[in-house]
Amino acid sequence: MSAHTDLTTALSEIDRARDIVEFSTAVVTRDKQLRKADHSAFLQMAAVEFQSRFLPNFEESIRAGRSWGYATTCNAVSRKAGGQAGRAACERIASRVSQLDHALIGKVGIRALSIFAASFGRHSSRAECRNGAIRIASFCREESRSLQRLNNLSLAALINGFSKWPEEADFRQAAAAIAGEVICRAGRHHQLSDFTQQGLVSLVNGFSKWPEEAASGQAAAALAREILCRPGRLRDFAQQGLAILVNGFSKWPEELPCGQVIGAIAGEVLGRAVQIREFSEQDLANLVNGFSKWPDEAVTRQATVAIASELLRSGAQLPHYTQQALSNLVNGFCKWPEDATCRKATVAIAGEVLCRAAQLPDLTQQGLANLVNGFGRWPEEAAFRRAAVVLAREVFRRTAQLCEFSQQGLANLVNGFSNWPEELPCGQVAVVLAGEFLRRGERKAGLSCFTAQDLRGLVIGFNKWPQESAARQATITIADEVLRRGVRLFDFTKLESENLLNGFSKWPQDAAGYRTIAEISRQLQLTQTEAAQPRVGEKWTRQTR
Repeated sequence: MSAHTDLTTALSEIDRARDIVEFSTAVVTRDKQLRKADHSAFLQMAAVEFQSRFLPNFEESIRAGRSWGYATTCNAVSRKAGGQAGRAACERIASRVSQLDHALIGKVGIRALSIFAASFGRHSSRAECRNGAIRIASFCREESRSLQRLNNLSLAALINGFSKWPEEADFRQAAAAIAGEVICRAGRHHQLSDFTQQGLVSLVNGFSKWPEEAASGQAAAALAREILCRPGRLRDFAQQGLAILVNGFSKWPEELPCGQVIGAIAGEVLGRAVQIREFSEQDLANLVNGFSKWPDEAVTRQATVAIASELLRSGAQLPHYTQQALSNLVNGFCKWPEDATCRKATVAIAGEVLCRAAQLPDLTQQGLANLVNGFGRWPEEAAFRRAAVVLAREVFRRTAQLCEFSQQGLANLVNGFSNWPEELPCGQVAVVLAGEFLRRGERKAGLSCFTAQDLRGLVIGFNKWPQESAARQATITIADEVLRRGVRLFDFTKLESENLLNGFSKWPQDAAGYRTIAEISRQLQLTQTEAAQPRVGEKWTRQTR
């Protein structure tokens, strides 16, 4: 049968369909059979037919128990191959779902709702899809017992659909309900044993979008324990699945089972050494970035070095890497600054960044901050200095958008650029970053949203430019906050304390805020003295970060 006949036959089938059940069956069947060109043409024509013939009767079909056909059809046409027609169909049905009352949405059925959620998530920029997903999330939160009827793949479809809008409270609360269901199943004998590899990977990926939620961390730990107790553990996972697991579990480095799975995956990557080249650029970036959350583990370091070696071996491929992948690789490699292979791989990436200077406006805020912070781990390298200057100019160009950087991103930029205080562009951008920091300090929340680690990086960084009034004022503001919270909370290392004291010693005694600087200097000296004295009756060592 020719390709043309295949498409003609498929279109004839959906044209002859008498109701949504026959129509959806034909769409799903042909969706799996048609070749690439015919596949796209078929789905786009099916989307148009779906809108005109069946969507007007959506509510009546729900009452008749036929919502499944709408869900499966939407799932098919909403994919990329469905094109603009598929997106339009998805938007229209999402709009209808958003308007369903409680009784009617209950008749849709939780399995169909999970498919709708996954479909709507593919077009997260569309308001109709977001509103339709919000209605489903509200139902899941209010009727959380219905989640018991879902298998692991349906639970994963729900949370991955919701994860496209992680900042929305409705989706966060629904994700917590799904996490609660996973936790409940984990508490029963062998209740997670039926979870497929795809389900495990997708659930971890979904929960990772809300790492601050306690339920997300607990559910992730339960999934990690399930992976650890399976025979063969990770042998049959595809490369992409391993990378997604690492990226997901890395959001909870404090959870012991998550760390144990990361170690096991690192060992699996080492065992597949000859296959490292088969990992995609995004997978390699996710692996390195994830492994870096456990820098003290020998196996994660060894796996990262193996990836760095592969990157150096196939350096000709770097121009094909996305900017986000390069940023994540640097963010990972810099956690092992003493390793020569990681340094060389990062030098190669710095060279690629310089070659793409004209493309830096496309880099995300987090990507910029990661590159600056990473290159700053090797300040003596000429390649990193040159790259830092180019990145400083890009950050300076974005002065009006600095409000979009996270607190951590702002701290990473300041701390990173401070490694080259003598470079004019780095000093210029430090001044505008100080201005942005001071503006945030004037808000109602003040500096409460900055973590101790963020403030550590900021005060260490701004102190490199004592000649700049904005940097001095920012330093004083941070010093006041450090004293308010208590110097010991910041756990400055010996070298950091010495650098701060050295910088503070150069402040003129008549400078504004000198009393604050003198007091924090006294507190730092006191902390250093106490740290140097072993406690009575025990050996006491102070670990540096």
